[in-house]
Amino acid sequence: MNQKIKAKTTSKQTLLSLIILGILVVISGGVFHAQFSFHPAVQQMAPVLATDGISPVAEPTSGEKPLISLSPGLSPLSPPETFDAVSLSDKIDGKAELYLSAGFVRLYSQRFKAETAGEVWMEVFVYEMQTPQNAFSVFSAQRRDDAQTLDFAPYAYQTPNALFFVHGPFYVEVVASDISDTIMQPMIAFAETFIADHPIQAQSIGEKELFPRKGLIETSISLISADAFGYERFDQIFTAAYKLQDSELMAYYSRRKTPRDAEELASSYRNFLLAFGGKTVGSDLAIKSAKMIHILDTYEIVFSHGPYLAGVREAADQASAQELAIQLFNRIKEVSAE
Repeated sequence: MNQKIKAKTTSKQTLLSLIILGILVVISGGVFHAQFSFHPAVQQMAPVLATDGISPVAEPTSGEKPLISLSPGLSPLSPPETFDAVSLSDKIDGKAELYLSAGFVRLYSQRFKAETAGEVWMEVFVYEMQTPQNAFSVFSAQRRDDAQTLDFAPYAYQTPNALFFVHGPFYVEVVASDISDTIMQPMIAFAETFIADHPIQAQSIGEKELFPRKGLIETSISLISADAFGYERFDQIFTAAYKLQDSELMAYYSRRKTPRDAEELASSYRNFLLAFGGKTVGSDLAIKSAKMIHILDTYEIVFSHGPYLAGVREAADQASAQELAIQLFNRIKEVSAE
């Protein structure tokens, strides 16, 4: 009797073992297939992924001038590197999305040593961003609190160990390995050489045209390429900080394709604010399309005029919000009439 029970138990264990073994074989097969069967998009990128994170680019012809050229007194410490949208995060992990959302094309970088700077060296980052607006967007998004404005380019500043500037579709960073007075002049010399080597037609970014002057904090002007104020439909939004009536607040605007687009987007943004707890507030603003909304203990005003979407946000009180909104509206009317 015991032998029969034992035999049945052994048979069950054997069957169970075979079932488990079969499951493991199926799982192993699936893992093997997943490892060696790539998604078509990955197959397309295979040549890029096989180059240790640096995307292959065409070698410059003998008559083609390199994008990064030496200024007097500089010598290269590393070969030039080029990164595209796929490999950008290999170079600037954690910050790539800012550039990608602003029209990034390529990053060119290289390290240099200046003969007058001792052991301190510098690294150059040249971001190709398609348009001057895109380049200004990443420039303004990263402006440092300790920035000191420079005059070799319309948009340029320095910090204790770096300088940053916009030149046409290029946003350029020159970063020193340490804080040193001896490296700053070679860095500026490189920037001036870069600008001279890449002549461009004068191109207005236009971000200052519509911002009224009263109370404007000049260095605060910025361009947000995507998802401005947490709203996914807000792109290409120029912003500026103001100080009015002893409080700081923000003005913004964006030129859309048509007046209808601007009007619809303004309405959509108002609905977005209301959906997140905002409350409509009555006002005596002489702006037909304007709506005031109270949200998170601040006041916002949203309006449109012609192809422009515009508004005020982060105002501590209604009076300052209305004052800035009227200034902005009047400035838009002036520019539209020109």
